[in-house]
Amino acid sequence: MPASPPEALDSGLGLGLRTLKKRKTFMAIVDAAFDLFSEDGFEATTVAQIAARAEVSTATFFRYFATKDEVIFSSHDGEMPALRRAIVERPTPEDVLVAIRRAIVQEWAPLLDPERVARQHRVMTSSPRLRGLSLHLGIKWQGVIADALATRRGTEVPDRRALLAAAIAMVIFGNAVDSWVQADCGGDLAAEIDYSFELMSGLRTVQSQDPDRETRVLKGRGST
Repeated sequence: MPASPPEALDSGLGLGLRTLKKRKTFMAIVDAAFDLFSEDGFEATTVAQIAARAEVSTATFFRYFATKDEVIFSSHDGEMPALRRAIVERPTPEDVLVAIRRAIVQEWAPLLDPERVARQHRVMTSSPRLRGLSLHLGIKWQGVIADALATRRGTEVPDRRALLAAAIAMVIFGNAVDSWVQADCGGDLAAEIDYSFELMSGLRTVQSQDPDRETRVLKGRGST
């Protein structure tokens, strides 16, 4: 069973005392896990150690997470619908990458906790297993973005353009987070993401100054 954001654990009853208690427990487990992953490494950390650090039982841990891997990606199931909705609601005339850029920067990035993004990034890059899981997660995010682009255009299935735009957007996002973490997380994460999209926009502008390039590429492909 995948990890669920604590707000989703209360069947839509709202943020009552029960939900707030669950959220407190959820975050205690997440914080304990990240502390241990940073101190001892992901592979060396056990579920029992995480539960002990969070001051909960192992049974309680497994009510929130099926494995310790899921702690790393605990927020994503709750974040994906927010990004999808933000893309779908962008004005139809916008270029696809512009729509994705503005949805991420204006609507989705402000929801992210920069400290947790940084901790997650550092832990993932320290573990070969987590790097592999991160690739699978990236593919899932691409699917969400591509599906949102299709919905925005009123089609049921993403076309090749939507799939390519989603893949490009995830590369841009990953590059932004990498640069931000390498700079010791200085500055605003949303601004760094926006800057990475701007760099990509600049590359597209340079390419558009050679209008015959696409024709040459297509001829080259046909001659092989």
